Amino acid sequence: MTAETMRPVEMLRSALNKEVKVVLKNDVEYVGKLVEVDMHMNLVLTEVDEYHGGNKRASYPYLLIRGNNIVYIALTEPI
Repeated sequence: MTAETMRPVEMLRSALNKEVKVVLKNDVEYVGKLVEVDMHMNLVLTEVDEYHGGNKRASYPYLLIRGNNIVYIALTEPI
């Protein structure tokens, strides 16, 4: 299946262990390595940096993000 015909969850699964940027409804951004995704688009990231208004605020070894809080997910590396 090509990237043009993949469903969003399939695309994310093909990006496991790659860096992603996740923007939430409250304008907080997280950048980290995607290690798990489920059918509700809940995400688990590792080596995560948190940004508010473009400024780095915190770092976390692991982070769980609930899918219904996500505005968009950007892949920072090609699949």
